Amino acid sequence: MQKKYWETEDPIIVTANKNVLRFYPVAEKLSVARPNWVDDKGIERPGKTVTLDISALLESGAGALYGASELFEEIMQRIDRRLDLIGV
Repeated sequence: MQKKYWETEDPIIVTANKNVLRFYPVAEKLSVARPNWVDDKGIERPGKTVTLDISALLESGAGALYGASELFEEIMQRIDRRLDLIGV
């Protein structure tokens, strides 16, 4: 049985206040999860997660690629504005 990418690749992890981003460059996946939580047995569990399949996105037509590019550009502009506000 072939192992899953999250079992074989160490992601780049960014932990924010209400999200955990995990980027798997080799697998071309970006997961966005709610924060980890602790179950009733004291075991830390990952929050609910969705994954963007970047390789599938890159196989899309020009319209989808252009739309995704605009979306990520908008996100980057917001991040940059926030960094300016906090003086970084």
